[in-house]
Amino acid sequence: MHPPAPGLQPTATSARALAPDAARGFALLFIAIANLTVYLYGRDQGILFRPLDASVGDRVADVLSALFIDNRSFPLFSLLFAYGLHQLVTREERRGTAWPTVRRLLVKRNLWLFVFGALHGLLLFMGDIMHTYALAGFVLILLMRSPNWVLWLVFGITAPLAVAFGSGDAAAASGLGALSGGAAPMMPSVLSETLLDAHLIRVGEFLPFLMLAPLTVLGILPPMLLGLLMARHQLLERPWEHARTLRLIAIGGVSAAVAGGIPFALGLAFGFDPGPVWFLAGSLHSATGILAGAGYAALFALIVASTQHSGATPSPVIRALTALGRRSMSGYLAQSVIFLLIMPAWSLGLGGVVGTGGAFLIGTATWLATLLGAVLLEKAGKAGPAEWAIRRLSYGRAPSSSPRLPPQAPFT
Repeated sequence: MHPPAPGLQPTATSARALAPDAARGFALLFIAIANLTVYLYGRDQGILFRPLDASVGDRVADVLSALFIDNRSFPLFSLLFAYGLHQLVTREERRGTAWPTVRRLLVKRNLWLFVFGALHGLLLFMGDIMHTYALAGFVLILLMRSPNWVLWLVFGITAPLAVAFGSGDAAAASGLGALSGGAAPMMPSVLSETLLDAHLIRVGEFLPFLMLAPLTVLGILPPMLLGLLMARHQLLERPWEHARTLRLIAIGGVSAAVAGGIPFALGLAFGFDPGPVWFLAGSLHSATGILAGAGYAALFALIVASTQHSGATPSPVIRALTALGRRSMSGYLAQSVIFLLIMPAWSLGLGGVVGTGGAFLIGTATWLATLLGAVLLEKAGKAGPAEWAIRRLSYGRAPSSSPRLPPQAPFT
């Protein structure tokens, strides 16, 4: 019989695994660059919604994005989300907390995450992912205690569906669908001349995404299932014990990302017009992105493995990435605030001026700003504001500073 649980508590900052946080912090760079594309307007669009009349700098940025970023960053973040949820469950079970109590905590956290995501989508960015993560989190609760073969079975069923439902890029590349071709922006609210008009239009932008969220969940479940499987073997917490496995995953996942991105990269490099032949290339791009998420996570685990195992102090870069990863929700929301202040027509209007090369640099600069903010908060011993809020709402208390415990999930 388990001893009575002393009460649910959020994980102490000092207890979090280094590799997942570092990977999460870096993934926010890719997310910033990918999300900025939807703020561009006034130019005809082609493959991956990139402008057709691209400059040399734009084409370089587009090729890099096709190979390493687009359809690759959100699978990594999805994998880490599931990984963190599994670690939360493991922590509570080790403390003697009964499963029904843990399940209630997970439900409560996901409900609050859904609220935060819906508000983000309505007020800041129609492409919010947090509400979708929240819905997927309810599926993960059902699967959390299932045997591995069930996870693999669900993965086998949902992966093809993820490619099918997540083929928006494929439709854009092939000239199919309402969002493809022409100068109409992906996010019409960027054309608004006033903040009020932009907010009103954004409601219309986001509500269809909200209604289609159950289908969108299918696009993120496969990498989440891989995250659960990796967490059960503690691949990211104890990478020095799984170096060979991690090398295989890293090489296979990153290689798949590059290979699957080559057709789009060639089309973007040489300015090929959209056409039906690119639909298959888009589907390949989405499919290999699922493997890329696992590959990137394994790669970061290998990067931090030597210092984590030897007890040496992590490098300043790893410490900075970890600080941002611990505040991923605040960093994600901060990106939307910054983009809203500089990109739409009602603000500085940079979305109608810069190309994808400029957006690449702006996204990187924004990420560096959030990285600096996270480092300053880390030095002050403060949680990110969004993390503080959702933990307080979920647990009813401020984060604990107690002993070493496994990590929390991202976006919490």
